[in-house]
Amino acid sequence: MSTDLYSVLGVSRGADQADVKKAYKDLARKFHPDRNPEPSAADRFKEINAAYDVLGDDEKRKLYDKFGDVSLKPGFDAEAARRYSQQFGGMPGGGGGFGGGPDLGDILSSMFGGGMGGGPAGGFSGGMGGGGMPGGFAGAGRGYGGRGGNQRGRDLEGDVRVHVGQVLRGDPVEVTVRRPVYQGDGSVRMSQSTLKVRVPEGIDDGGVVRLRGKGAPGRGGAPAGDLLLKVHLTPSPYLRKEGEDLYMDVPLTIAEALGGARIEVPTLDGPVRVKVPAGATSGQKMRLRGKGVLKPGGRGDLYLVLRPTVPETDDPEALEAAEALDRFYDGDVRAGLEL
Repeated sequence: MSTDLYSVLGVSRGADQADVKKAYKDLARKFHPDRNPEPSAADRFKEINAAYDVLGDDEKRKLYDKFGDVSLKPGFDAEAARRYSQQFGGMPGGGGGFGGGPDLGDILSSMFGGGMGGGPAGGFSGGMGGGGMPGGFAGAGRGYGGRGGNQRGRDLEGDVRVHVGQVLRGDPVEVTVRRPVYQGDGSVRMSQSTLKVRVPEGIDDGGVVRLRGKGAPGRGGAPAGDLLLKVHLTPSPYLRKEGEDLYMDVPLTIAEALGGARIEVPTLDGPVRVKVPAGATSGQKMRLRGKGVLKPGGRGDLYLVLRPTVPETDDPEALEAAEALDRFYDGDVRAGLEL
């Protein structure tokens, strides 16, 4: 049974985008693997990111509210789903239930592939490409042509969602693949298998990974087609990738920002200690050369984006301390602020 994405973030279906974003940030901070040592934290973090990837996007959220889980499947076509639902006398509800007609849920599931495999970290599924029902796998390259003979298997395509940290650490991603298998009587059945895929470290959002021989099987002893995965990097609350460079938001206490400090930060080569200069301001960057993404001839750079952070407390003593700092500001901090 699938998990409701609203329940994952702990918000109601009527929540506005500001509430969705706040809930995501709070949960992402709580379950980030770098901050939460619990074994289950990493899976929970992936689930949270996958939920926000949908609910944080207005268009994806509308489709999810209307069609439920089927809207999350690679190759989903909202117009095709509407036509089929109208033809069979029902419309999928927000929770993924289908009403009226001859098992409309199965029809739409066949159209757009099986369930998301491998969990929020990167499910991949699809139906037949080319002829027959449209689905998550689109036929590419040479498919089966005519009857008999040696025919190379069809190339299959799909999408895989991966957290940027998984890619950078080289963690394998589990991908569930559904392939058409042609029977001797001309009928077709779908077989399902799970692959472990390593996504190249330097890949950008929207990049494609080609797995040779992992597509549809060939006929008459001909080779199988290829499997092409379009990679979607899910957001991280602290880390983003721009080409070969990485940008990491680094929270600082007020004392660390004012007086400077030596702090430890994670990198792809392990934790390192850096010296934060006194008087650090929000958005100020520190460059760590060669700590970014692997590229020909070396690595990109890692930029630490300093973020002085106020404590989350309503303690009167903390408020008094903050008010005591006001006298050290040199004039109006909002002087010159204009549109």
